[in-house]
Amino acid sequence: MQLISTRKYSFIAVESLAECQACGSLFRGAENEFVLHMHSDEAADEERLIWLDSRAALLWINQTRDEYGMNWE
Repeated sequence: MQLISTRKYSFIAVESLAECQACGSLFRGAENEFVLHMHSDEAADEERLIWLDSRAALLWINQTRDEYGMNWE
């Protein structure tokens, strides 16, 4: 796997209303196969792996700052 892009961003936790940090890293596996790894410091035990195709990976790379973290839902 090859690391393509990573980003860190702040968000406000719903329950505590505290500012937290999250990180998303995009990895390329095989041709037209990408993995998005997401985790936050709010819930240390919660991480997500999301499989993406080329189109979805490009959309993730080109997100604006207001859209960061939208894949968490």
